[in-house]
This record gives sequence, C-alpha cells and structure tokens, in this order.
Amino acid sequence: MSDRITFSQLAILYELNDRELKRKLTEFPEELHYYVILASSIIGAENSKRVKETPPEVIQSSEEFASKLMELTSAIPDTTFRNILETCLIETLKDELRFNCPNCRDFNRCLDLEHLPVGDLFQRRVQGEETEGLKKEISAQIAGALKKTPHIATDEAHLLCRDFVHNYSSTSVGGVFGRYADIAAALRQDFGIDYAKIQQQMVELNMQFFEKSKRHTH
Repeated sequence: MSDRITFSQLAILYELNDRELKRKLTEFPEELHYYVILASSIIGAENSKRVKETPPEVIQSSEEFASKLMELTSAIPDTTFRNILETCLIETLKDELRFNCPNCRDFNRCLDLEHLPVGDLFQRRVQGEETEGLKKEISAQIAGALKKTPHIATDEAHLLCRDFVHNYSSTSVGGVFGRYADIAAALRQDFGIDYAKIQQQMVELNMQFFEKSKRHTH
C-alpha cells in the first residue's frame, strides 16, 4: 500500500474520529468536556500503537497530543475521569463494531481512495504543516469523498446497502477484543480503571456482534 493511500485512510479516520468525539461531548455536561477530550486522546494514542498499519509519525503525534493535554490539567485524574475513561473506551469499541459504511470492506473502494490526493495533503499536516488553508483543503476533499458513503451514522448499513460486508466476521473479531483488552489493561495500570467491568461489557458486545453477524449472514 502506498503512502498516499495510507495517509488518505488516516485523513478520513481523523475526520470520522472528530465527528465521533463531537457526538460523545453532547452526552456529557460541559464542565466534563475537557476530561472527555483527554480520555478520547489517550485511547486514540493507545489504539494507534496497536494497529500495525499506523505510520510512526501518527503514533508520535497522538502520544504527544495526549501528553500535552495531561500536562495542562491542574488536578490528578479522579474517579470522575476514570468513569469517563471507561465509558469512552467502550464507546470507541462500539464505534469500531458498528454496522456502517466506515466498517465495510468496500469503504475504500466506494471512496475511490486510491485516487484521492488528500493523502499527500494530510501527510504534510502530520509532518508539521498546520496552515488554515491546508486544513480547509483537507476538510473539503474529505467532505466530497464521504458523500459517496451515505450510511456513516447508522448501525444498519447491512440493511440499507446490499453490498455491505463488515470488516470483521464473527470469527475474526476476536483480535479486536484482544486489542481493547490490552488497552484496558494499560489504562488499569496507568489510571486505575475497572478492568473487570470492561471485560464484562466486552463479553456482552461480543455476543451482540455475533448475533447481528449471524442474522446478516443468513
């Protein structure tokens, strides 16, 4: 896979993650929004380290961003933050399992990702170019591309699109849960989250995914 395609994928993922963060923020009081942003950044950094396709520059950028946020906070993360961290971890996993366009095997093909120049632009941004003009051009190209994938915000793309096939099958999804179990273990060590509670929630999500996949297959 070329660097252009890799960075185009990352640009799209960055946009979708930004949308997901904005959705999460609406579910918390405004005074907790900083903690939600911090929790999402920490989880994003942990995820990027565990996905082999992630370029080193992106991993470094994610870790540095989360570290800077931690430095800005005036209080040591407390029970409230741990609860938010647990909630955001499960919500991030749910988003990865959702039956929507970004989780379809044909997502890149529908976007015509191979011919999107946004990858070159996003690589420049990752490497430090942060001009407003560059950001606007990236946003415009992504917005245009995503018009080809209308079922982004749903959990029923398998019913809305006859060609939908989830990235994960009921047999391959175990690797995803393993990755999130590793993240949960790291967050337990660093922040004291309730690992047993996260495990139980993951078991429930695994069962739900299996049932949905079975219905879709048959």
